[in-house]
Amino acid sequence: MSSSEPADPAAAGRTTYPGAVIRIAADYSWRLIAIGTVVYFGVRLLSRLSEVVIPFIVSILITAVLQPLAERLKRAGLGRGLATVVTIFTALVLLGGLITVVVIRAAQQAPQLGNEINNLLPHIKHWLIHGPLKINPDTVNNLNKTVSNDITKNSSAIASKALSTGKTVLALLTGLLLAVFSTIFLVYDGDRVWAFLLRGTPARARPGLDAAARAAWTTISYYIRGTLIVALFHGLVVAVTLTILGVPLSFPLAVLVALGSFIPLVGAVVTGVLAVAVAGLSKGLVASIVVVAVLLLDNQIEAHVLQPFVVGRYVRIHPLAVVLSLAAAGILFGLVGAFIAVPVVATINGAVRAALALGEEGRPERDRSAPHNAHPPPPAPSTRAAGGELTTEHPPLEGG
Repeated sequence: MSSSEPADPAAAGRTTYPGAVIRIAADYSWRLIAIGTVVYFGVRLLSRLSEVVIPFIVSILITAVLQPLAERLKRAGLGRGLATVVTIFTALVLLGGLITVVVIRAAQQAPQLGNEINNLLPHIKHWLIHGPLKINPDTVNNLNKTVSNDITKNSSAIASKALSTGKTVLALLTGLLLAVFSTIFLVYDGDRVWAFLLRGTPARARPGLDAAARAAWTTISYYIRGTLIVALFHGLVVAVTLTILGVPLSFPLAVLVALGSFIPLVGAVVTGVLAVAVAGLSKGLVASIVVVAVLLLDNQIEAHVLQPFVVGRYVRIHPLAVVLSLAAAGILFGLVGAFIAVPVVATINGAVRAALALGEEGRPERDRSAPHNAHPPPPAPSTRAAGGELTTEHPPLEGG
Protein backbone atom coordinates (compact mmCIF):
# COMPACT_ATOMS: atom_id res chain seq x y z
CA MET A 1 0.00 0.00 0.00
CA SER A 2 1.33 3.40 -0.90
CA SER A 3 2.37 5.64 1.96
CA SER A 4 0.45 8.56 0.44
CA GLU A 5 -2.90 6.80 0.98
CA PRO A 6 -4.56 7.23 4.40
CA ALA A 7 -4.41 4.22 6.65
CA ASP A 8 -8.09 4.53 7.58
CA PRO A 9 -10.47 5.62 4.79
CA ALA A 10 -13.27 6.25 7.33
CA ALA A 11 -11.04 8.63 9.26
CA ALA A 12 -10.22 10.44 6.04
CA GLY A 13 -13.96 10.88 5.35
CA ARG A 14 -14.50 12.32 8.80
CA THR A 15 -11.81 14.94 8.32
CA THR A 16 -13.12 16.13 4.94
CA TYR A 17 -13.89 19.86 5.11
CA PRO A 18 -16.52 21.25 5.63
CA GLY A 19 -18.33 18.01 6.38
CA ALA A 20 -21.50 16.35 5.09
CA VAL A 21 -23.87 18.15 7.48
CA ILE A 22 -22.59 21.61 6.54
CA ARG A 23 -22.70 20.81 2.83
CA ILE A 24 -26.29 19.55 3.04
CA ALA A 25 -27.35 22.57 5.12
CA ALA A 26 -25.74 24.91 2.59
CA ASP A 27 -27.48 23.16 -0.30
CA TYR A 28 -30.88 23.51 1.33
CA SER A 29 -30.15 27.07 2.45
CA TRP A 30 -29.49 28.54 -0.98
CA ARG A 31 -32.49 26.71 -2.40
CA LEU A 32 -34.73 28.10 0.37
CA ILE A 33 -33.31 31.58 -0.22
CA ALA A 34 -34.10 31.31 -3.93
CA ILE A 35 -37.65 30.11 -3.24
CA GLY A 36 -38.20 32.82 -0.63
CA THR A 37 -36.95 35.50 -3.03
CA VAL A 38 -39.33 34.35 -5.76
CA VAL A 39 -42.26 34.22 -3.30
CA TYR A 40 -41.43 37.67 -1.91
CA PHE A 41 -41.27 39.41 -5.27
CA GLY A 42 -44.32 37.45 -6.44
CA VAL A 43 -46.36 38.75 -3.49
CA ARG A 44 -45.05 42.27 -4.10
CA LEU A 45 -46.09 42.05 -7.75
CA LEU A 46 -49.55 40.78 -6.81
CA SER A 47 -49.91 43.62 -4.32
CA ARG A 48 -49.05 46.19 -6.98
CA LEU A 49 -51.53 44.59 -9.38
CA SER A 50 -54.23 44.02 -6.76
CA GLU A 51 -56.79 46.06 -8.71
CA VAL A 52 -56.49 43.49 -11.50
CA VAL A 53 -55.68 40.31 -9.58
CA ILE A 54 -58.49 40.54 -7.01
CA PRO A 55 -61.32 41.13 -9.55
CA PHE A 56 -60.02 38.21 -11.61
CA ILE A 57 -59.97 35.92 -8.57
CA VAL A 58 -63.48 37.09 -7.68
CA SER A 59 -64.59 36.29 -11.24
CA ILE A 60 -63.20 32.76 -10.86
CA LEU A 61 -65.19 32.31 -7.64
CA ILE A 62 -68.37 33.61 -9.31
CA THR A 63 -67.76 31.33 -12.29
CA ALA A 64 -67.57 28.37 -9.92
CA VAL A 65 -71.14 29.17 -8.86
CA LEU A 66 -72.51 29.89 -12.34
CA GLN A 67 -70.78 27.14 -14.31
CA PRO A 68 -73.22 24.33 -13.33
CA LEU A 69 -76.18 26.33 -14.65
CA ALA A 70 -74.36 27.07 -17.90
CA GLU A 71 -73.46 23.39 -18.36
CA ARG A 72 -77.07 22.31 -17.77
CA LEU A 73 -78.28 24.80 -20.35
CA LYS A 74 -75.73 23.48 -22.85
CA ARG A 75 -76.88 19.90 -22.23
CA ALA A 76 -80.47 21.07 -22.72
CA GLY A 77 -79.58 22.12 -26.26
CA LEU A 78 -78.65 25.79 -25.93
CA GLY A 79 -75.54 27.01 -27.70
CA ARG A 80 -72.47 28.18 -25.84
CA GLY A 81 -73.26 31.86 -26.34
CA LEU A 82 -76.96 31.66 -25.50
CA ALA A 83 -76.28 29.56 -22.39
CA THR A 84 -73.77 32.17 -21.21
CA VAL A 85 -76.24 35.03 -21.81
CA VAL A 86 -79.03 33.28 -19.90
CA THR A 87 -76.67 32.40 -17.03
CA ILE A 88 -75.26 35.92 -16.65
CA PHE A 89 -78.71 37.50 -16.99
CA THR A 90 -80.13 35.22 -14.28
CA ALA A 91 -77.26 36.08 -11.94
CA LEU A 92 -77.66 39.83 -12.55
CA VAL A 93 -81.41 39.66 -11.95
CA LEU A 94 -80.99 37.79 -8.67
CA LEU A 95 -78.18 40.06 -7.47
CA GLY A 96 -79.98 43.23 -8.56
CA GLY A 97 -83.18 42.10 -6.89
CA LEU A 98 -81.33 41.37 -3.64
CA ILE A 99 -79.61 44.77 -3.65
CA THR A 100 -82.90 46.52 -4.43
CA VAL A 101 -84.71 44.81 -1.57
CA VAL A 102 -81.88 45.63 0.87
CA VAL A 103 -81.81 49.30 -0.14
CA ILE A 104 -85.61 49.67 0.00
CA ARG A 105 -85.89 47.98 3.40
CA ALA A 106 -82.99 50.01 4.78
CA ALA A 107 -84.56 53.27 3.55
CA GLN A 108 -87.91 52.30 5.05
CA GLN A 109 -86.68 51.13 8.44
CA ALA A 110 -83.76 53.50 9.08
CA PRO A 111 -86.06 56.28 10.43
CA GLN A 112 -87.67 53.74 12.77
CA LEU A 113 -84.25 52.77 14.09
CA GLY A 114 -83.35 56.44 14.55
CA ASN A 115 -86.54 57.13 16.51
CA GLU A 116 -86.01 54.12 18.76
CA ILE A 117 -82.41 55.15 19.44
CA ASN A 118 -83.58 58.69 20.29
CA ASN A 119 -86.11 57.21 22.71
CA LEU A 120 -83.38 55.08 24.24
CA LEU A 121 -80.90 57.95 24.72
CA PRO A 122 -82.58 59.35 27.88
CA HIS A 123 -82.37 55.92 29.50
CA ILE A 124 -78.67 55.72 28.59
CA LYS A 125 -78.03 59.17 30.06
CA HIS A 126 -79.87 58.22 33.25
CA TRP A 127 -77.79 55.04 33.54
CA LEU A 128 -74.52 56.94 32.99
CA ILE A 129 -75.40 59.49 35.67
CA HIS A 130 -77.09 57.33 38.30
CA GLY A 131 -75.61 53.95 37.44
CA PRO A 132 -72.36 52.41 38.68
CA LEU A 133 -70.23 54.84 36.60
CA LYS A 134 -71.60 57.97 38.39
CA ILE A 135 -70.53 60.34 35.58
CA ASN A 136 -70.94 64.07 36.16
CA PRO A 137 -74.32 65.23 34.71
CA ASP A 138 -72.71 68.27 33.05
CA THR A 139 -70.29 65.98 31.21
CA VAL A 140 -73.10 63.82 29.91
CA ASN A 141 -75.28 66.79 28.90
CA ASN A 142 -72.38 68.48 27.09
CA LEU A 143 -71.52 65.32 25.16
CA ASN A 144 -73.43 66.48 22.07
CA LYS A 145 -71.63 69.85 22.08
CA THR A 146 -68.27 68.11 22.41
CA VAL A 147 -68.98 65.89 19.42
CA SER A 148 -70.12 68.88 17.33
CA ASN A 149 -66.99 70.84 18.21
CA ASP A 150 -64.76 67.91 17.30
CA ILE A 151 -66.48 67.59 13.93
CA THR A 152 -66.01 71.32 13.27
CA LYS A 153 -62.32 71.25 14.21
CA ASN A 154 -61.61 68.21 12.04
CA SER A 155 -63.75 69.20 9.07
CA SER A 156 -60.75 69.30 6.71
CA ALA A 157 -59.67 65.81 7.75
CA ILE A 158 -63.23 64.56 7.29
CA ALA A 159 -63.37 66.14 3.82
CA SER A 160 -60.09 64.50 2.78
CA LYS A 161 -61.35 61.19 4.13
CA ALA A 162 -64.50 61.59 2.07
CA LEU A 163 -62.37 62.30 -1.01
CA SER A 164 -60.30 59.17 -0.45
CA THR A 165 -63.52 57.24 0.07
CA GLY A 166 -64.72 58.54 -3.30
CA LYS A 167 -61.54 57.26 -4.93
CA THR A 168 -62.05 53.91 -3.23
CA VAL A 169 -65.62 53.73 -4.56
CA LEU A 170 -64.33 54.48 -8.07
CA ALA A 171 -61.72 51.73 -7.74
CA LEU A 172 -64.42 49.32 -6.51
CA LEU A 173 -66.64 50.13 -9.49
CA THR A 174 -63.72 49.56 -11.87
CA GLY A 175 -62.94 46.24 -10.20
CA LEU A 176 -66.61 45.26 -10.35
CA LEU A 177 -66.75 45.91 -14.10
CA LEU A 178 -63.55 43.91 -14.61
CA ALA A 179 -64.93 41.04 -12.53
CA VAL A 180 -68.18 40.98 -14.54
CA PHE A 181 -66.30 41.12 -17.84
CA SER A 182 -63.95 38.29 -16.78
CA THR A 183 -66.85 36.20 -15.49
CA ILE A 184 -68.66 36.41 -18.83
CA PHE A 185 -65.67 35.11 -20.74
CA LEU A 186 -64.82 32.43 -18.16
CA VAL A 187 -68.37 31.06 -18.30
CA TYR A 188 -68.37 31.23 -22.09
CA ASP A 189 -64.83 30.07 -22.87
CA GLY A 190 -63.19 28.89 -19.65
CA ASP A 191 -62.39 25.38 -20.88
CA ARG A 192 -60.79 26.71 -24.07
CA VAL A 193 -58.73 29.22 -22.11
CA TRP A 194 -57.39 26.42 -19.93
CA ALA A 195 -56.65 24.21 -22.96
CA PHE A 196 -54.69 27.09 -24.53
CA LEU A 197 -52.67 27.64 -21.35
CA LEU A 198 -52.02 23.92 -21.03
CA ARG A 199 -50.55 23.75 -24.53
CA GLY A 200 -47.87 26.20 -23.43
CA THR A 201 -46.47 23.75 -20.86
CA PRO A 202 -44.03 20.85 -21.46
CA ALA A 203 -45.78 17.76 -22.86
CA ARG A 204 -44.56 15.50 -20.05
CA ALA A 205 -45.98 17.84 -17.41
CA ARG A 206 -49.41 18.30 -19.01
CA PRO A 207 -51.20 15.28 -17.46
CA GLY A 208 -50.10 16.24 -13.96
CA LEU A 209 -50.94 19.92 -14.42
CA ASP A 210 -54.33 19.09 -15.93
CA ALA A 211 -55.19 16.70 -13.08
CA ALA A 212 -54.08 19.22 -10.45
CA ALA A 213 -56.05 22.04 -12.09
CA ARG A 214 -59.22 19.95 -12.39
CA ALA A 215 -58.93 18.90 -8.74
CA ALA A 216 -58.45 22.54 -7.75
CA TRP A 217 -61.53 23.55 -9.77
CA THR A 218 -63.60 20.81 -8.14
CA THR A 219 -62.43 21.93 -4.70
CA ILE A 220 -63.21 25.60 -5.25
CA SER A 221 -66.59 24.79 -6.82
CA TYR A 222 -67.75 22.70 -3.88
CA TYR A 223 -66.28 25.18 -1.40
CA ILE A 224 -68.15 28.14 -2.89
CA ARG A 225 -71.43 26.23 -3.19
CA GLY A 226 -71.13 24.84 0.33
CA THR A 227 -70.26 28.22 1.80
CA LEU A 228 -73.20 29.74 -0.07
CA ILE A 229 -75.54 27.22 1.57
CA VAL A 230 -74.06 28.04 4.99
CA ALA A 231 -74.44 31.78 4.32
CA LEU A 232 -78.08 31.38 3.28
CA PHE A 233 -78.75 29.41 6.46
CA HIS A 234 -77.17 32.13 8.63
CA GLY A 235 -79.07 34.89 6.85
CA LEU A 236 -82.38 33.06 7.14
CA VAL A 237 -81.92 32.41 10.87
CA VAL A 238 -81.01 36.04 11.58
CA ALA A 239 -83.85 37.40 9.41
CA VAL A 240 -86.49 35.24 11.11
CA THR A 241 -85.16 36.02 14.61
CA LEU A 242 -84.97 39.79 14.13
CA THR A 243 -88.37 39.89 12.41
CA ILE A 244 -90.04 38.03 15.29
CA LEU A 245 -88.44 40.42 17.78
CA GLY A 246 -89.52 43.42 15.72
CA VAL A 247 -85.97 44.73 15.26
CA PRO A 248 -85.67 47.30 12.46
CA LEU A 249 -83.31 46.67 9.52
CA SER A 250 -83.79 42.93 9.99
CA PHE A 251 -83.37 42.05 6.30
CA PRO A 252 -80.27 44.23 5.67
CA LEU A 253 -78.68 42.83 8.82
CA ALA A 254 -79.48 39.28 7.69
CA VAL A 255 -77.79 39.92 4.33
CA LEU A 256 -74.78 41.38 6.15
CA VAL A 257 -74.50 38.28 8.35
CA ALA A 258 -74.78 36.05 5.27
CA LEU A 259 -71.94 37.95 3.57
CA GLY A 260 -69.87 37.69 6.71
CA SER A 261 -70.16 33.90 6.53
CA PHE A 262 -67.76 33.96 3.56
CA ILE A 263 -65.00 34.99 5.98
CA PRO A 264 -64.46 31.87 8.15
CA LEU A 265 -64.09 32.06 11.94
CA VAL A 266 -64.52 35.84 12.27
CA GLY A 267 -66.96 37.09 9.61
CA ALA A 268 -70.20 35.77 11.08
CA VAL A 269 -69.07 36.74 14.59
CA VAL A 270 -68.38 40.39 13.69
CA THR A 271 -71.61 40.84 11.73
CA GLY A 272 -73.51 38.97 14.45
CA VAL A 273 -72.23 41.46 17.03
CA LEU A 274 -73.67 44.25 14.88
CA ALA A 275 -77.05 42.49 14.82
CA VAL A 276 -76.93 42.11 18.62
CA ALA A 277 -76.07 45.81 19.01
CA VAL A 278 -78.98 46.94 16.82
CA ALA A 279 -81.35 44.61 18.69
CA GLY A 280 -80.15 45.96 22.04
CA LEU A 281 -80.40 49.62 20.97
CA SER A 282 -83.86 49.23 19.49
CA LYS A 283 -85.58 46.66 21.73
CA GLY A 284 -83.52 46.52 24.90
CA LEU A 285 -81.36 44.04 26.78
CA VAL A 286 -83.74 41.06 26.58
CA ALA A 287 -83.84 41.22 22.77
CA SER A 288 -80.06 41.33 22.55
CA ILE A 289 -79.75 38.30 24.84
CA VAL A 290 -82.23 36.37 22.67
CA VAL A 291 -80.24 37.23 19.54
CA VAL A 292 -77.01 36.10 21.21
CA ALA A 293 -78.60 32.76 22.19
CA VAL A 294 -79.91 32.21 18.65
CA LEU A 295 -76.51 33.05 17.13
CA LEU A 296 -74.77 30.60 19.48
CA LEU A 297 -77.20 27.83 18.49
CA ASP A 298 -76.76 28.77 14.84
CA ASN A 299 -72.98 28.53 15.22
CA GLN A 300 -73.23 25.07 16.76
CA ILE A 301 -75.42 23.83 13.91
CA GLU A 302 -72.90 25.15 11.42
CA ALA A 303 -69.93 23.60 13.21
CA HIS A 304 -71.45 20.14 13.73
CA VAL A 305 -73.81 19.73 10.77
CA LEU A 306 -73.25 22.12 7.89
CA GLN A 307 -69.47 22.36 7.79
CA PRO A 308 -68.75 18.60 8.10
CA PHE A 309 -71.45 17.43 5.66
CA VAL A 310 -71.71 20.33 3.21
CA VAL A 311 -68.21 21.83 3.02
CA GLY A 312 -65.89 19.45 4.85
CA ARG A 313 -66.58 16.50 2.53
CA TYR A 314 -64.62 18.21 -0.24
CA VAL A 315 -62.47 20.80 1.52
CA ARG A 316 -60.15 19.95 4.39
CA ILE A 317 -58.06 22.85 5.65
CA HIS A 318 -56.39 23.04 9.05
CA PRO A 319 -57.72 25.90 11.23
CA LEU A 320 -54.19 27.27 11.61
CA ALA A 321 -53.92 27.58 7.82
CA VAL A 322 -57.28 29.40 7.80
CA VAL A 323 -56.19 31.90 10.46
CA LEU A 324 -52.79 32.59 8.87
CA SER A 325 -54.24 32.97 5.38
CA LEU A 326 -56.93 35.36 6.65
CA ALA A 327 -54.34 37.46 8.49
CA ALA A 328 -51.89 37.59 5.56
CA ALA A 329 -54.54 38.34 2.92
CA GLY A 330 -56.17 40.95 5.15
CA ILE A 331 -52.85 42.75 5.61
CA LEU A 332 -51.99 42.62 1.89
CA PHE A 333 -55.37 43.22 0.26
CA GLY A 334 -57.72 44.42 3.01
CA LEU A 335 -61.30 43.21 3.44
CA VAL A 336 -61.53 41.77 -0.08
CA GLY A 337 -58.38 39.77 0.61
CA ALA A 338 -60.03 38.25 3.67
CA PHE A 339 -62.96 37.18 1.46
CA ILE A 340 -60.77 35.39 -1.09
CA ALA A 341 -58.06 34.05 1.25
CA VAL A 342 -59.59 30.71 2.22
CA PRO A 343 -60.89 29.84 -1.29
CA VAL A 344 -57.40 30.44 -2.70
CA VAL A 345 -55.79 28.29 0.00
CA ALA A 346 -58.41 25.57 -0.57
CA THR A 347 -57.66 25.63 -4.30
CA ILE A 348 -53.91 25.31 -3.76
CA ASN A 349 -54.47 22.53 -1.24
CA GLY A 350 -56.66 20.58 -3.69
CA ALA A 351 -54.13 20.98 -6.51
CA VAL A 352 -51.20 19.84 -4.36
CA ARG A 353 -53.10 16.81 -3.06
CA ALA A 354 -54.04 15.80 -6.62
CA ALA A 355 -50.46 16.20 -7.84
CA LEU A 356 -49.12 14.08 -4.97
CA ALA A 357 -51.76 11.41 -5.56
CA LEU A 358 -50.90 11.31 -9.27
CA GLY A 359 -47.23 10.97 -8.38
CA GLU A 360 -48.01 8.07 -6.07
CA GLU A 361 -49.97 6.29 -8.79
CA GLY A 362 -47.07 6.66 -11.21
CA ARG A 363 -44.53 5.05 -8.88
CA PRO A 364 -43.87 1.30 -8.97
CA GLU A 365 -45.54 -0.75 -6.26
CA ARG A 366 -42.27 -1.58 -4.50
CA ASP A 367 -41.33 2.11 -4.41
CA ARG A 368 -44.76 3.07 -3.06
CA SER A 369 -44.28 0.85 -0.02
CA ALA A 370 -41.02 2.59 0.87
CA PRO A 371 -40.60 6.15 2.13
CA HIS A 372 -40.24 8.83 -0.56
CA ASN A 373 -36.58 9.54 0.18
CA ALA A 374 -35.56 6.00 0.96
CA HIS A 375 -33.27 4.51 -1.67
CA PRO A 376 -31.86 1.00 -1.16
CA PRO A 377 -28.09 1.12 -0.79
CA PRO A 378 -26.01 -0.60 -3.49
CA PRO A 379 -24.60 -4.00 -2.60
CA ALA A 380 -21.32 -3.68 -0.79
CA PRO A 381 -18.32 -5.06 -2.68
CA SER A 382 -16.23 -7.70 -0.98
CA THR A 383 -12.50 -7.22 -0.71
CA ARG A 384 -9.86 -9.86 -0.24
CA ALA A 385 -6.13 -10.01 -0.43
CA ALA A 386 -4.65 -11.72 -3.44
CA GLY A 387 -0.93 -11.71 -3.81
CA GLY A 388 -0.57 -8.85 -1.36
CA GLU A 389 -2.90 -6.56 -3.37
CA LEU A 390 -6.42 -5.42 -2.68
CA THR A 391 -8.91 -6.70 -5.23
CA THR A 392 -12.64 -5.96 -5.44
CA GLU A 393 -15.15 -8.66 -6.22
CA HIS A 394 -18.60 -7.34 -7.14
CA PRO A 395 -21.66 -9.54 -6.81
CA PRO A 396 -23.09 -10.72 -10.12
CA LEU A 397 -25.75 -8.54 -11.79
CA GLU A 398 -29.35 -9.69 -11.65
CA GLY A 399 -30.22 -11.81 -14.59
CA GLY A 400 -26.51 -12.31 -15.38
